[in-house]
Amino acid sequence: MVKKYAYGHDFGNAEIGGVLTKSSNQVLTRSIPTAFAKIDTNAMKGLGVEMAESLIIQMDGETTSYGVGPVALAQSKDPWTGRGYIQRYATSYSLRGLLAVSGSLITDKEYELEVVTGLPAETYMKNQGLRKEIKAALQGTHKFTLDQGKTWRVAHVSVATVIMEGAGALIAYGGKDGSPQGAGVIDVGGRTTDLYVARGQQPRIEYCKGKPIGVVSVMEMLKQGFEATYDFPLEDLDARNILHAWAAPGRKKKYPPLSIFGKPVEAEVLDRLMNEATMQTAEELEAFVSGAWRQNDSSSKIAAQFSPVLMIGGGTYYFYERLKKSIPHLIRPEDDPVYANARGYAKMAEKYMAKKATETSSAQAQA
Repeated sequence: MVKKYAYGHDFGNAEIGGVLTKSSNQVLTRSIPTAFAKIDTNAMKGLGVEMAESLIIQMDGETTSYGVGPVALAQSKDPWTGRGYIQRYATSYSLRGLLAVSGSLITDKEYELEVVTGLPAETYMKNQGLRKEIKAALQGTHKFTLDQGKTWRVAHVSVATVIMEGAGALIAYGGKDGSPQGAGVIDVGGRTTDLYVARGQQPRIEYCKGKPIGVVSVMEMLKQGFEATYDFPLEDLDARNILHAWAAPGRKKKYPPLSIFGKPVEAEVLDRLMNEATMQTAEELEAFVSGAWRQNDSSSKIAAQFSPVLMIGGGTYYFYERLKKSIPHLIRPEDDPVYANARGYAKMAEKYMAKKATETSSAQAQA
């Protein structure tokens, strides 16, 4: 019997997040960079490149394999990221990301997925047709391999619904004791920040806004500062590793070893560049949230009428403390905030699965 799983698919513009409900007490998660590159697996084998831990997918009927995530960043100078391309949610890349991540979380050769995914608030409101396009791109029966053709897998994908991204976080963490004026979500991702406010189940459109600023803004400033300091560019993969080291808990930052012209790059220099890039980006982010959620021009209070106010996304690790000073009641998920939306999507997918099971049982009983 083919097993069916509830799945939350978050095809972010910097990270692909997947949350899979394997059982009532087991939820699996995985996040990888949104990066795809065509991979010649035979050439990689010939060069002795280790591929056991790499995520490489090939679809049935295609001769091309695609590396997803770190392997794409390592093997290509210009991987596909979908940057600035709003239709990317309904592309074959989104499907490859969904299959690669879900297939890496479970071992079934054949499985079913009940999928819920999301769109940024502004895109959701302004481009309603995109929701149908996403369903068309993801739904169906898909055959693929993650081990260079040794094992072929089959996934039967059903897209239950497409919702606003912030709504996913409120489903997962919002609780029932919210303010009558609404609950708010600040979702700081890789390349964008989305603000979402809902009263009950209804979004408050005037407070749902987006801006192209996020963790990648810090990375770009870091790369600019690095090149200005060393007269040599910093590769994206190294820049990502530096960002992750800066955001890791603990006072002592364990930056990756780098050298330029045979001389090691000092950790103090990386720390200074990161502090500057993070501070400047945080100031811009705070100004955006203030402009969108300030009560009136005579008050500097931000989001005072909303409760809870959640901060989610990878940017939480970089900007939470700064925004907390302006929004004292700001909270963050106790577990990884990167998966906040996808956890909500997966919970909603569970409800759709239960509803379908009930309808099927009723139909069988009446037959």
